[in-house]
Amino acid sequence: MSQRYESGEKFLRVIQLFQRLSDTQAGLTTRQLADQLEVTTRTVQRYISTLRDSAGIDIEEVDGRFRIGSRSRLPAMQLDRYQATELLLAVRAMQQMRSEQAPALIGALAQLARALSVPVVTRYLQGLIAASERRPAHGERQEVERVIVDAFVRRQGVAVTYRDAEGRETQRVLSPYFLEPRAESRTLYIFAHDDLSGEVRPFRLDRVRDARLLPQTFTVPEDFDIDAVVSGSWGIWQAPGQDDVVLRFDSAIAERAREALWHRGAEITERDDGGMDARMRVASEVEMRSWVLGWGGSVEVIAPPSLREHIAATLAQGAARYRGS
Repeated sequence: MSQRYESGEKFLRVIQLFQRLSDTQAGLTTRQLADQLEVTTRTVQRYISTLRDSAGIDIEEVDGRFRIGSRSRLPAMQLDRYQATELLLAVRAMQQMRSEQAPALIGALAQLARALSVPVVTRYLQGLIAASERRPAHGERQEVERVIVDAFVRRQGVAVTYRDAEGRETQRVLSPYFLEPRAESRTLYIFAHDDLSGEVRPFRLDRVRDARLLPQTFTVPEDFDIDAVVSGSWGIWQAPGQDDVVLRFDSAIAERAREALWHRGAEITERDDGGMDARMRVASEVEMRSWVLGWGGSVEVIAPPSLREHIAATLAQGAARYRGS
């Protein structure tokens, strides 16, 4: 029997174990699980460890019987196939943003795979669990993320050590209002009231070095609207001023550029030559720079001058480097 086949069988049985533990309230012994899965009790123990460590599933043992932990369960959600599929796509997008183990994400996928009962989703889950075991396990990072999630869900303050882009560390107390994923930067942000500045600001989750849940609670203001907060930015930046950006795309990439523009306020003007102009107002043109550079010489920055000068200088520097090679 090939090693790949044996590995596939293992993770299939891990998923089957999860399904059986999800379906029982009284719990099952390792002997019962071993008989149902046709493996040894020692193998069942290893499978339980895989679910706990790699998939972040809370499994509790009471009088020798195992079941999904009741303390960490949320009330049951009744999803139809379309809602569950939308959540599957969201989980898939989040998985592509992660480079380390993400047990909670795998656990969420396990719940969706069980609900959908689509074979290809189950196979995807098998591969994800296997890949997770090969990725580095950052226990400290996972604990920080769990504390932040607890603070968000329970509406409790959290004391953090935060390191900014220059490496400076500060001690802050945050009241997390919302957690915001950003695909363009492949990271998560915490929108939180910050006691140090007295403002609601975004903080990169991966820059939080440690986190401690506080007993104090908070109330999210009724007028807080995450869509309104980020609608004026290209990515996540918040700035007092705004930049009016105008980009001119060549006809060869106009269609792809139109599909890639995610700014809600973007205004598109079709040109007679097949190209297009895109106009938008953003909090800062600085966070657009890498995206604009990605189009190379197929886009021209018309405005603002600061963005045009930066793109021109960067492309000229790159061209000079290749001319000298």
